[in-house]
Amino acid sequence: MTDRERFVAVATFQTPDYIPIFGFPGAPGMAGGALKWTHQNLVRTGMPAHVGGSYDDWQCRDVESWYRYWGTTGPLHVDFTLEQDCPGWRTTTRVENGYEIIESETGAITRQVVDNANIYIMPEYVRYDVRDRASWEFVKDRLTPRRTLNPDELARQAKRFEQHDRPLFIHVRGVYGFLRGMFGPEALSYMLYDDPELIADMVQWMTEYTRRYRLPLIERLRPDVVHMGEDLCYNHGMLWSPEHFRQYAGPYYRMVSDCARASGVPLVAVDSDGNVMEFIDTAVPFGLNMLYPFEVKSGNDLFELRRRHPRFVCAGWLEKEIINEGNESQIDAELMRKVPSLLKQGGYFPNGDHGIQPPATFRGMCRFMTLLHELCGNPEGEFPRG
Repeated sequence: MTDRERFVAVATFQTPDYIPIFGFPGAPGMAGGALKWTHQNLVRTGMPAHVGGSYDDWQCRDVESWYRYWGTTGPLHVDFTLEQDCPGWRTTTRVENGYEIIESETGAITRQVVDNANIYIMPEYVRYDVRDRASWEFVKDRLTPRRTLNPDELARQAKRFEQHDRPLFIHVRGVYGFLRGMFGPEALSYMLYDDPELIADMVQWMTEYTRRYRLPLIERLRPDVVHMGEDLCYNHGMLWSPEHFRQYAGPYYRMVSDCARASGVPLVAVDSDGNVMEFIDTAVPFGLNMLYPFEVKSGNDLFELRRRHPRFVCAGWLEKEIINEGNESQIDAELMRKVPSLLKQGGYFPNGDHGIQPPATFRGMCRFMTLLHELCGNPEGEFPRG
């Protein structure tokens, strides 16, 4: 079987020749490389230096060699868009008192540690792009495309994706993710009550954007996954109420999922941190049928989720910290408690519950991958089993 055939088999609760260890975008677990300093620690503790997959300035270098060495795989992304000539906005960066200060012509100000693309510590968002209707009108104008890809160029680009051995992913904006990115979570929470008309206007703009520039791509390319980045939960549940989801996001999810189903797409997926149990209950009626990475420390429970939604596709839910220095003795218990049962049910992509942390060791990775490959019947990889 090809990577794509294997992936679709799992996604549709069929039986592949073996279970792939798959890195989903935004939360690849142990399957899709690591930030630069984490990668360097893996090399320092024994990983061969020729293994790529290091994220330098948000760009993953040579992830293919990571796939080969660790016996993992990942998606094929559509690398062109229908929207063209979006003006965007300028930003300037300066270093002040040991921190980078990023200022945008939208009025946004961000303060973060130097070299944050390779370390990643949550920045301080001093001011967000949208604060009121006037700032939204500026941002809306700068996000609106000036033209659409012409039909001949679309045909040329689409032809490259007619045959592919890896699962094809198309990204669409998530409603909460978009609003949170514009306002910040605190201001958004107030704005839902203080100016619901502005929220409705922003959602309407985003809906028309997706209808015009993403749905035709889904219909044309017929991908294997349509995915959204949302991060709409924290460690105790949803960051907005189920009622607000149904009001503002429900129709959008239904539009996207209807298009996906009509185009033969098996999965409509969301990437969200936090405790997602209530969110899944809320979103399934609007077409959502897959989510990742199910962070362990947020209290997610895939056994309970499967009792409520037996055909919901899941990825992740293996504690990422078990491969960190000093925690390696926890690996076997964590995997054996969860993986065999979930694989037996089907529709499960086992992996870590987000990404690899800086204290991760080569020894921890080898033990994790050895046991996970055994449980998955997966023969891939060059790493030393043990």
